[in-house]
Amino acid sequence: MKGLLVPLLACAVVLVVGVRLALADDAARARVAYAAMERTFFDPRRGDYRDAEGGPAGSHAWPFSQALAAALEVAPLERPRSQTSQVLRRRFALLDRRFRSGQLYTATPHGYVYYDDNEWIALDQLDWNNLHARPNAVRKAEQIFTAISTAWSSNTSWTCPGGVPWTTMPGEQSRNTVSTANAAVLGLRLYQLDPQPPLLQWSTRMLTWLDQCLLAPNGLFWDNIQPNGTVDQAQWSYNQGSVMEAYRLLYLATGNPADLARAESIADLTLAAFGSRWPTEPPEFAAIFFRRLLSLASLDGRTDYVATAQAYANQLRRRPRHSLLQQAALVQLYATLATPQPPTPSAHPQ
Repeated sequence: MKGLLVPLLACAVVLVVGVRLALADDAARARVAYAAMERTFFDPRRGDYRDAEGGPAGSHAWPFSQALAAALEVAPLERPRSQTSQVLRRRFALLDRRFRSGQLYTATPHGYVYYDDNEWIALDQLDWNNLHARPNAVRKAEQIFTAISTAWSSNTSWTCPGGVPWTTMPGEQSRNTVSTANAAVLGLRLYQLDPQPPLLQWSTRMLTWLDQCLLAPNGLFWDNIQPNGTVDQAQWSYNQGSVMEAYRLLYLATGNPADLARAESIADLTLAAFGSRWPTEPPEFAAIFFRRLLSLASLDGRTDYVATAQAYANQLRRRPRHSLLQQAALVQLYATLATPQPPTPSAHPQ
């Protein structure tokens, strides 16, 4: 027995050291990618991001939200922390000045509302609260969820009544996976902070509608449905990641093993379906999926999920990136890989 103990301990030490070195590499790459994002896409004279390399300052809300997500994810890796805190305060203030209209945010200043944009922004607000305890950020996220649930489609003459609209733009009447699934994610994130039954009920209702109206025969989700029943059958990785994350959070809220199994099923089906597609998938979509896959791995211990996310990040790092969305995706991935996520405390009674 003693003869076996020494090599086993040696293996354990090598494993721990290897993990620490990998985390250090990921952290360094996240910081380098973040510095490049700020240098290339933030115009200090205008005090604003540009959507494309070399383009004019003045980004849209969706790229801005993903740059915010990148800054939030890399913040725990930066030193000094006080400096990153100041940057985040300035970025959130800029977000409100440029895009906030009432309780929601528009895609461009004085433009139309896109509900998925608002969900990404609300999730950024909750992440900011996790970092720095910002009650006002939580209130803004709550206001967005209230507005989204109010916007729930109620026209019973449409095929598959229900769902969260994609936008308020005239003539656009689709109800989308991304807007509905991330509404459920937002509701469940808020439920973790304050377990009010309506939040759980709304989130469950949203997931039920997705199963009824946009679930494809292969177990993944189509993109959107029109009032006449026409379905856009595109399958994007961020849609799958959004539903997967909602079921992960639902498991934490209810303790029902079937919810965790559903999240893992969506993860496995997505990885199988996208195996050869990742090089052509928009990096901003893939990063959302893989970040949420890492959250799932932190819960169920699936090391194959971590390895696949790592492989994708390394591949993306070798590709040219000419947009704010693409660079933010790389920052998010490496920063998430560098920060092992402890299991989120469950909200359901023990």
